[in-house]
Amino acid sequence: MANKKDNATPQTLGLLVEFEDQDQLLKACEAVRDAGLTKTDAHVPFPVHGIDEALGIRPTVLPWLVLAMGLTGGATGLAMQYFMNATVQPGALFSGYPYMISGKPEFSLPANIPVTFELTILLSAFGALFGMLALNKLPNFSNPLFRHKNFARATNDRFFLTIDATDPKFKANKHREMLEKLSPITIDELEADPSSDQIPTFLKYVVIVFLAALTVPPMLVWNARNTTSPLPRIHPIQDMDNQLKKKTQTTSQVFADGRSMRPRVPGSVARGEWQPIDYLTGIVPGGEMTENVALLQDEEAKPADDAQPAEEQPAVDAPADGEPAAAEGAAVEGEDKPPEPDWVTSFPETLDVDTALIERGQARFNIYCAVCHGVSGEGNGLVSLRAFEMEQPTWVQPTNLHDPNVTKQPVGRVFNTITNGIRKMPAYGAQISPEDRWAIVLYLKALQKSRDATIQDVPQIEADALKGQGN
Repeated sequence: MANKKDNATPQTLGLLVEFEDQDQLLKACEAVRDAGLTKTDAHVPFPVHGIDEALGIRPTVLPWLVLAMGLTGGATGLAMQYFMNATVQPGALFSGYPYMISGKPEFSLPANIPVTFELTILLSAFGALFGMLALNKLPNFSNPLFRHKNFARATNDRFFLTIDATDPKFKANKHREMLEKLSPITIDELEADPSSDQIPTFLKYVVIVFLAALTVPPMLVWNARNTTSPLPRIHPIQDMDNQLKKKTQTTSQVFADGRSMRPRVPGSVARGEWQPIDYLTGIVPGGEMTENVALLQDEEAKPADDAQPAEEQPAVDAPADGEPAAAEGAAVEGEDKPPEPDWVTSFPETLDVDTALIERGQARFNIYCAVCHGVSGEGNGLVSLRAFEMEQPTWVQPTNLHDPNVTKQPVGRVFNTITNGIRKMPAYGAQISPEDRWAIVLYLKALQKSRDATIQDVPQIEADALKGQGN
């Protein structure tokens, strides 16, 4: 037989038939198929339609293998989660560990789908990869076809048919005579590689050392789990433990001011946080004070490091005995007034002036302003009353917001006063957002207007209700 092993002569592995065109190859494939041979293959330089049917190639079992591996992975993932999370076996070597979280069920199918899905995909991929390798008998480090002098032309202009000698119906002489009738270029016998198939000795030692090294990690894990140590655990990845960084409120030798925290670059505006300059300052754009718009935006976000509670701030100049103190917002006699900017006189167009904004302004006013100015704005807040009770010599009564000098101020100036402060009143620009500052201004204007309101300013329905109450 052609495949019989003989130590004196090279072992025959099969026949290699070379053709000049694909038509001859197709006829040869049909002939070997009709002869009952199944261990055959064709090698062509380009795809040939119908060659699979001519060789009688049956569909591969690889899809079924992938399906089986996928189902195995899904079932394993689901069973593993159920065993670990919903069962417990006291005293057993392997036991589940039910962990109750917020009264949720120990086992819930939707919560276990992600792991089940991942294991399904993982084992399906393994089945596809390793199944393909196994079915193709790969890796194959030595193929007798590559030692044939003409086989390289299989990628150029020749068509080859191979018949494996291990096919049960293979008859070398019989099939050679059959194929010679199809006018092939050559019919050659494939011979086994005569070189030794023994693994080199040095490679054996390398494999032994490698396998021995693989036992080291599990031994270290076993030792760590069964012993105690005063040293911290080993972190292979040290990125989270040792980071090149400077923490807040620490010093640094890198910068001239010696601070690790860096202030924002003057003039920078965060993406999406740009606002019109009149909205942020209460000043009409175009004047001297609005030349550098970006700088003003930066000043808008500057924290009020010097802001202190009003009751802790002494007045700039203590009043002399028997003389009235100067309140914030009131002009000091003899003081040189700086030139007034061009204040805006109406609320910004980007602001929705409605009842909701007034109600928010009232809430912000009661939080930030009423403690000094009082709920009614008359300058009699709790802080001021307490200061007078304690006879604080440097305390100055807050401004009465119904004073004519205040009521006639444009909305832009009131907004600027809240933002930057005035005299002993601190700046609230860093504590109150621009929208809330405009809301306070809106509520203050409504509060001032209510002082001098007449019955004609009240809506008719509410006026009738007041009259019904005898007011």
